[in-house]
Amino acid sequence: MRYPVRAVLSVAICLAMTAGCSATRRPQSDGHGWWWHKDASTARIAPVPQPEPAANKHQALADQHGLNFTHPRVDDFVTRFQNDRRGYFSRALSRSGRYVPKMSSILAKEGVPPEFAYLPIIESGFRLNAHSPAGAVGPWQFIQATGRRYGLRIDGYVDERRDPIKSTRAAARYLKDLYSMFGDWELSFAAYNTGEGRIGRILEGGLATDFWEMRDRGYLYRETCDYVPGFLAALQIAVQPEAYGFEPPYHDALRYDVVVVDRRLSLESVARATGTSAETIKELNPALHRGFVPPGGYAVRVPDGMKGSAEVAIASLPTEPEVRKVVRRARSRGRTTGRYQKAVKRRGVPVAAVRRASARTTVARRPAATTQARVGRKAAREATPLVTARRDGRRRVVD
Repeated sequence: MRYPVRAVLSVAICLAMTAGCSATRRPQSDGHGWWWHKDASTARIAPVPQPEPAANKHQALADQHGLNFTHPRVDDFVTRFQNDRRGYFSRALSRSGRYVPKMSSILAKEGVPPEFAYLPIIESGFRLNAHSPAGAVGPWQFIQATGRRYGLRIDGYVDERRDPIKSTRAAARYLKDLYSMFGDWELSFAAYNTGEGRIGRILEGGLATDFWEMRDRGYLYRETCDYVPGFLAALQIAVQPEAYGFEPPYHDALRYDVVVVDRRLSLESVARATGTSAETIKELNPALHRGFVPPGGYAVRVPDGMKGSAEVAIASLPTEPEVRKVVRRARSRGRTTGRYQKAVKRRGVPVAAVRRASARTTVARRPAATTQARVGRKAAREATPLVTARRDGRRRVVD
């Protein structure tokens, strides 16, 4: 049987593109998840003309940091980002404008090339709430163990993996440590994805000396095989987007002031105290994923220029003991639940806090109130003369 020449060539290209990669997925305990990678096997689309080599800003990165932008697999991903993954890449690049200026500064302070702030394009698309099947969270896709190792708070109240500033500091230290281990940025990126243990074992065994050799010899999972060239392609486009047909990001950089709140408080209350919307406060504080400041307090971000007024307004908000006092007073005066909830809410206290205080007050007073009511009814019966009606319409009092 004779096969068409085009079909044979297509099969050969696909085999060459995936040669050397050992498996599609890696164990969930290793490294980070490349959550957007769902179409590694799609056929290559006709390439878009590339800019002249002399105009490429990434050439300096290649020379300075030993990055291989000329590998055919990197070209494959550049083409993919320009075509079938264009929508994803455009959205991720657009979101990056809000975070990259601050992220770049943090990386530079830690001694990491500031251009590597574009790594979240591959990790999460710069979505702060990104969550992978392996449990990696946030723009840098930290799993819990690695996040805690680098100082991120992760508990029932706070998840700092979602915080673009704190997670970037952790990522910068992690990347710096990886480079200290391997002395090579491409190996560091591979270790960031699959775990430093796997890369270290391959090097110690003398099986390969660099990322591309590991890839070609089949020592890496397919996800990691694509992760490094995918990032190099994303970096190549991100530092020179117009040359590849993309609009540069123009979002306002992230700016804020910090106010230390020393008690549990809803972010809605913080928003009212600062005269902003709850959405704005939640966007500035993505680590507070339950919508309130934890009981022990937390450093809360407020819009830029509002630190002084926010501190005064938040300090004037009533505490929960004060709320319970208001609830007791309202109950003693016979006010309905809805009325005093609205009254206290106007003072900046969330309804949930009022309900908790109300429940505590009710439980504490129920036995005494019940006893008083019984005694009161008995005393009333004993003290009030019994009035009965006669059939003739006249009443008589029975002492």
